[in-house]
Amino acid sequence: MIVFSHIPKTAGTSLKYILRKNFGLKHIDALKTKKVPYTSKDLAFAKKVFPGPEAITGHNIVDPLSYFASPEDQLITMLREPVTRCASHYQDCVTKRGVTESFESWIADPDHQDLSVKILAGSADTKKATELLKQHYSFVGITEKFRESLKIFRLFVGPDLDISYRRLVSARDNNIKNNLLNGDQTHRLLKHHNKRDRELYDFALHELFLPALEKHSEMLESFPSPEQLSISRNEPAVRNSIRFNKFIYRQLLKVWGV
Repeated sequence: MIVFSHIPKTAGTSLKYILRKNFGLKHIDALKTKKVPYTSKDLAFAKKVFPGPEAITGHNIVDPLSYFASPEDQLITMLREPVTRCASHYQDCVTKRGVTESFESWIADPDHQDLSVKILAGSADTKKATELLKQHYSFVGITEKFRESLKIFRLFVGPDLDISYRRLVSARDNNIKNNLLNGDQTHRLLKHHNKRDRELYDFALHELFLPALEKHSEMLESFPSPEQLSISRNEPAVRNSIRFNKFIYRQLLKVWGV
């Protein structure tokens, strides 16, 4: 099974679209449990609902090997330059989730600091996070190199997968993010509270991603460039996955109180 630890604002929703499109009713949306972290108990219940699940995604998939994943599973994630990711995360919280607190107050909350490390390691343990990526992750993508990431995803995870995608959850107005990045004080706060994420990102980019691009360059060049779909409606397998997770899985979770 593919296990996707989805870090917010890393283009992970577009990768989730690919998983939904390829696996349809065999894709689990872990967020439907409405709790963190997703556990072996949650997966055991999901396996009673889904017909032989082949992929699972969610922001609540935290340190999956400790909570539910098996050594045979393929762990995957996407990482983004931490300062920009964090600024984008705050912008998203304000524009889409109704957050009204100031950035200074928001970033002071430990839950918003070094989020990538904390999701992957289950704590602010950079060494653990880097070791997990190095030893146990089948794929680590880089948001800034999204198309190249999809080619590596196809090479390492599923050569037969269709990696065409829709660009989803793209901000219409980046003023909040840009103001944070351009302000001296806010930029310092972004850097200060994402030092561990910076170390993790640099490791993933320079020790894992770029070497993989170079090592497999000939094979990757033979792959067609991933197509960004220009469609107004999700494809049938994606729609079916969304509906099944929302109207069957989520409702059963409510009934059984799992």
